Amino acid sequence: MKVFLDTNLLLDGYFQRPGAAASDQVIALCDGVNQSGWIAWHTLSNIFYLVRGHSRSAQTALQFVSDLLSWSEVAVTGKPEALQATQAGMNDFEDALQVAAAVSCGASVIVTRNTRDFQASPIPVMTPEQFLAHVATLGSASP
Repeated sequence: MKVFLDTNLLLDGYFQRPGAAASDQVIALCDGVNQSGWIAWHTLSNIFYLVRGHSRSAQTALQFVSDLLSWSEVAVTGKPEALQATQAGMNDFEDALQVAAAVSCGASVIVTRNTRDFQASPIPVMTPEQFLAHVATLGSASP
């Protein structure tokens, strides 16, 4: 199963936000065996910017990005996907870019803490907790 991970989920553990344990469990499931973890290209710059601002260290931010790239795949996107995002009818353009990237990689699900802003997504959207419950019902089988 291709699991597309929104930026907020990837940062839960770093910022020690409520729900970080569930987000970390989702990330741990993206081992490339039953589930593969996918991210958007622009997620990398967003994460770098936020971690660098918090840590005040470009090296810390680059290490976070390198760690992320050690287990995740990056959805290939370009002009067609960017244009698709402008036509998505979503209030938040960044979320529309996330959806376009998820469509581009053929994601099975988008996992985010912000399901409300993804209502127009053609791909099912779940919170980390919902995704974990869904995977538990599947057992070890991939859909």
